[in-house]
Amino acid sequence: MRKTPSVWIWTLSFFLFFVTTGHAEQVVLPLTLDHKLLTSLIVKEAFGEKNKSAAIIGTPSDCMYLGASDPRFSSAGRFLQLEMRLSIRVGTQLGQECLVPVEWQGYITLVQQPVFDSQSFSLGFRTIDSSLSTLNRQPATIAGFLWEFAKPRVYEHLGRIRINLAPPIHDLRDFLAPLFHEEARQATQAMLDSLRGGTTTVEKDGVVVQLIAEVEEVYDPDEEAESAVLSLEEHRWLVRVWETWDALLVQLLITMALDPLSPEDHELLIDVLLDTRHAFVATLDREDFSRDFVREQFVRAWRDLAPVFRRQLYARPSDNSLGYLAFFTAADALAIFDRMGPTLGVEISEQGLLRLASMLTGRDTPLPYSLEVDDELRKLLQLPMLKSRSTQDDELQEIDLPIEEEEYDPFSRISDFLFAPVCAAEGQPFGEILEWRVPGGNKIEYVERVRKVLDDASLAVLARQQLPDHLHEMYQTMIIAMAWQESCFRQFVEKGKKLTYLLSYNQTSVGVMQVNERVWRGMYDISQLRWDIRYNALAGCEIADLYLRRHALRDKAPAPGIDTGLLTRGVYAMYNGGPGQYRKYLERARTGKTYLSDRSFAEKLKWVEKGDWQQISNCLGGG
Repeated sequence: MRKTPSVWIWTLSFFLFFVTTGHAEQVVLPLTLDHKLLTSLIVKEAFGEKNKSAAIIGTPSDCMYLGASDPRFSSAGRFLQLEMRLSIRVGTQLGQECLVPVEWQGYITLVQQPVFDSQSFSLGFRTIDSSLSTLNRQPATIAGFLWEFAKPRVYEHLGRIRINLAPPIHDLRDFLAPLFHEEARQATQAMLDSLRGGTTTVEKDGVVVQLIAEVEEVYDPDEEAESAVLSLEEHRWLVRVWETWDALLVQLLITMALDPLSPEDHELLIDVLLDTRHAFVATLDREDFSRDFVREQFVRAWRDLAPVFRRQLYARPSDNSLGYLAFFTAADALAIFDRMGPTLGVEISEQGLLRLASMLTGRDTPLPYSLEVDDELRKLLQLPMLKSRSTQDDELQEIDLPIEEEEYDPFSRISDFLFAPVCAAEGQPFGEILEWRVPGGNKIEYVERVRKVLDDASLAVLARQQLPDHLHEMYQTMIIAMAWQESCFRQFVEKGKKLTYLLSYNQTSVGVMQVNERVWRGMYDISQLRWDIRYNALAGCEIADLYLRRHALRDKAPAPGIDTGLLTRGVYAMYNGGPGQYRKYLERARTGKTYLSDRSFAEKLKWVEKGDWQQISNCLGGG
């Protein structure tokens, strides 16, 4: 996965450390409110009129008027700087007339000290100094009586502003408390309940409020003798938690993509999604699939996504700024607890993830692990909308093979004459499925038919004209080799007298291109991947094209002299393991420490290039 800078432009971050004070330990949580977040909160609190304005005295049409608009925070050394546009009018009201009005418009810049109230968890501002400038941003002086009229009223208006931070702090408590290990639950609750304010300072990126709490003890993981291997029930529970996390991740990515993204940010979102899903699939059946897996994935993903998320989220107007504040608080706190190690026993739950989603949306938000095609997700990956065909029942797992001629009896022949054979309701006829049953005799004709399907699918992708012309032949050869390596050109396999779709050993990848249902959830119709060889082939071609264009060719121009063999093998490594595998494969190839799967695919690639189809008997059997 491509790394991103750790500088968070929009940040509400937590860093924890312990200070020994007698028998208890003091926990300090610096809470940072980024300047744009702070600006959005003050706008909501005190500049809620049209165009982010506030009428301090009168209205814009009155003889006596004082108004401010468009506030913006920044840092000025150890103080805050607040700039806003100022409009002043002072005249004498006589009946319907305003006599001798004097007006001034420009900008006022105020030097402020943030003040945090530990009792109410609110943040206020004390104005220390101010200066004026013209609309052209030049230093300005105005008539003394105008400033005497404006200054105390501006200061008083700003002095009344209070940003209530209690809701996000309460949300933080409610979110974190259930996540700690049972052994530390009571001490953790006491710690969160004891939160109080410490010092408040201004840093480069925003205002930092120290929240201090006392804790008597922390969880010692050595005291809990846990089995290294999950029980079946624990494994199922962890899979459900991961599915909820995957649904939350999709929601985050789609939320970010509602506004235009830079090419770098767009690629990062795709990388995070695919690498996260591939990592889950790779770990699903391993003994080191631990209870910490989801938390660790969340922390890694949040480390990369947080800068993009803050940029995107605060760039748009919202009534849920405090909800965003709570979300960032909770997500950042999890990351910091993770860096502290296992001593606090933090564990993410389904309820914790649902609570995060509700903070983000401002309402109760379910996170279903839906298998339906999500058009927004396909749009994120810049995949064209697919025309869904009517297909088999989603619950269909296998179909009956036809009875061979010698097995027929007279009564069955009469029955077949009177009653039509059963087909899938509203779906692809079983007869079309049976066309792709691997024959018992010569396999070459069957392979040719599958190759035709693969060629049609690859040509459909190439017709989108996103891949350079000189790479078309390489791409088509790669697709054939992938199908050979992944499935030996099989969409279906026989089990007894039943026919079913080809399923990988861990029951996650299906069909001729072995498209992984977990990794590509929401982007392809699961039933069609299983029962429609053409749909499965097109999906595999799209995935290979995505990895080739957006990852293998991302860092270099696709020059005609490029090493197509190395490029193809690198794409296959990603097809199996996600975007992060490309550079790992290049390193394996450089050192000669390639995997068996790397070497096996390279062999299939040579066979396809030489047209050595007789080698198909190695996996399909027959002549």
